[in-house]
Amino acid sequence: IPDFICGDLDSIRPEVGAYYEKKGTKIVQNPDQYSSDLTKSLKCINNDPKSPLHVVIIGGIGGRFDQGFSQLHHLYTASKDSSLPNSQIFLVNPQSICFLLMKGMNRITAPLGPGLFAENVGIIPIARPSVITTKGLEWDVTDWYTEFGGQMSTSNHIKSHTIDIDTSERVLFTMELDRSRPE
Repeated sequence: IPDFICGDLDSIRPEVGAYYEKKGTKIVQNPDQYSSDLTKSLKCINNDPKSPLHVVIIGGIGGRFDQGFSQLHHLYTASKDSSLPNSQIFLVNPQSICFLLMKGMNRITAPLGPGLFAENVGIIPIARPSVITTKGLEWDVTDWYTEFGGQMSTSNHIKSHTIDIDTSERVLFTMELDRSRPE
């Protein structure tokens, strides 16, 4: 049961809102039409004194393409907005997880195996070109220039339990989830 349901609430059915209120969920309506429900939810989290260290958005980048791009846009803008939680935000769908890597050195622990991660990863520049250096991937690169419309690191493979990525700009990191069941 969620702690909060936040947004403009233009699509919540009254019986659904009532159900969750009875379960103790706080319903927070924000009619602002210049921000997305995702941004409204992140601001709601930021106002909670129990603000989490990590935000996991289930269903992230799923559904319509325009909404998927909007999710990526908000993931990026949230990392620059001081009114939002200073938390790592993860977008998760049944196939993959993605999150931003900040400028500088980033270390990712990525155990491969059933129910964990599969080998496929991507490093995608989303706002501006970046120069990346990687260690722990099948096709490691050093001082490699990456940009939309140019070279991008997609469909690379994890070859180490720990991946180091040094980046000159924020980039999107994607990892495939292993959907097989542990034995």
